[in-house]
Amino acid sequence: MVSSKFKDILYRLGIPEGKVEDLEARGGLVEDKFDDIKYLRIRNSVGKLRRGTVVLNDKFIILGFPHIKRIVNLKNGIKRTFKRGEFYVEEKVDGYNVRVVKFRGKILGITRGGFICPFTTERISDFIPEEFFKDHPNLILVGEMAGPESPYLVEGPPYVKEDIQFFLFDIQELGTGRSLPVEERLKIAEEYGISHVEVFGKFTYKDLEEIYEIVERLSREGREGIVMKSPDMRKMVKYVTPYANINDIKIGARVFYELPPGYFTSRISRLAFYIAEKRLRGENFEELAKELGKALLQPLVESIHDVEQEDEIAEVFKVRVKKIETAYKMVTHFEKLGLRIEIVDIEEMKGGWRITFKRLYPDATEEIRELIGGKSFVD
Repeated sequence: MVSSKFKDILYRLGIPEGKVEDLEARGGLVEDKFDDIKYLRIRNSVGKLRRGTVVLNDKFIILGFPHIKRIVNLKNGIKRTFKRGEFYVEEKVDGYNVRVVKFRGKILGITRGGFICPFTTERISDFIPEEFFKDHPNLILVGEMAGPESPYLVEGPPYVKEDIQFFLFDIQELGTGRSLPVEERLKIAEEYGISHVEVFGKFTYKDLEEIYEIVERLSREGREGIVMKSPDMRKMVKYVTPYANINDIKIGARVFYELPPGYFTSRISRLAFYIAEKRLRGENFEELAKELGKALLQPLVESIHDVEQEDEIAEVFKVRVKKIETAYKMVTHFEKLGLRIEIVDIEEMKGGWRITFKRLYPDATEEIRELIGGKSFVD
């Protein structure tokens, strides 16, 4: 049930009453609470409010982060997007998207889905100085939380060896969602000591060979890809490395029956376009084909073996928290997401606690169990 307070805000933003009522009835609007902060999550885009928008009050409206378009042919994608203009090339970091804002004296970490995340909110002050929001109360920091101890992803970038880090890649105006120009963002990051995604430089279409080299180096290093951005941030496209496509399939194959077929076909397609664009033949082609086949088959076969041995398919995560209460708040948070979580271990460490938990996949487990047991089906 959405309160009249939040409905009135939506009306003032120009959303018709009938549309608001319809969205609420279909679950597109959800009133939520984090500690003593009540907020509205926009689950379905409406008007200028994108999916993932969070409404805290009249002034604090944090627009959902737009999806950056993807290209699969690097040469023609750059040419079509930027023509002859300049653009920056930045690293696409393998993590989870976070918008950071200060509200009622508290720095909040908001996920792409529009949740105020207990873990991110507790940890974000380790990476963002309070002074930034004192000086810029009307700005939102947008970045990637990434590392091997993430509550959402089983892996992170290879250069984060432990725990988790924040990497800035955008700064937006509160309310409008307008992004600051790249140069201004970089200046602010340096001034306040905020870690930033790696910036490889400013390029044009003529520098295509150098950009190919960046992509191939990142792939060798086990990194996700690049994002190309015009200096004014009005044009952006992303491109992932061959490594990232194969590694995503490897991770997804472990929980094969929990994912839609499109998860795998889209990544196979991206890899095929890379191979075709680079005209890979012989040994180079054979190597990628072998890696792809192993990435798809090996984790799935291992899952089948696990179920045969009466184990449940699961992923194991480790995170560091400052307060033990945060761990239990995370369990509640995951329940809101419809996930099944089981805390395995709580270990006291300097400055806090290390929590080990499992994310269980009962549907995938049951499907494999049924198939092992001889279940017949029509395909």
